This record gives sequence, C-alpha cells and structure tokens, in this order.
Amino acid sequence: MTARIPLDVDMEDRLLYGLTPARLGYLVVALLAAFSVWSAHWAAMPIRAAIAVLIAALGACAAWGRWRGRALDGWATDLAMFVAATYRVRLR
Repeated sequence: MTARIPLDVDMEDRLLYGLTPARLGYLVVALLAAFSVWSAHWAAMPIRAAIAVLIAALGACAAWGRWRGRALDGWATDLAMFVAATYRVRLR
C-alpha cells in the first residue's frame, strides 16, 4: 500500500494577500507606526504626511519586497551579520 504525501507540507503558511505571519507582522507594525506619526501633532501636516507615507512604504517593501528571489529581511539579516563579522568597534 503506497501513501501519497502532499507537496505543500513544508511550505510556509499564507495568511492574507500572500503574506506569511512574519511579513504580515512587518506590514501591521509599519502601518501602526505610520498612523501614530500621522495622528501626532509635532509638525505641520505635510511633513507628517510625508513621513507617514515613507514609513508605510518601507513596511510594504519589508512585507512584499523581494530581490533576486529572497525577501528583504533576509538581505538585511545577512548584511547585519556581515558588518558585525567584518568591522570591530574599539573604545579608546
């Protein structure tokens, strides 16, 4: 008796708009940060709007962004590990 194994067993779950739970978290946190910048009254409205749009765009890039088939958070992790392994800080 042979058993058939589904092909998608080892794939990540997709929750909403093709996003995995971690990527959906990036988007939600970025949208909350953009909303908090927009609703705070520390600067004029055009400045707050520009910063809120920039934060929301960065969150969308972190959620859906891919370069050469890899997610942007993977690239950021590899870059941080490279910088930490290559450069040393000396206190004088």
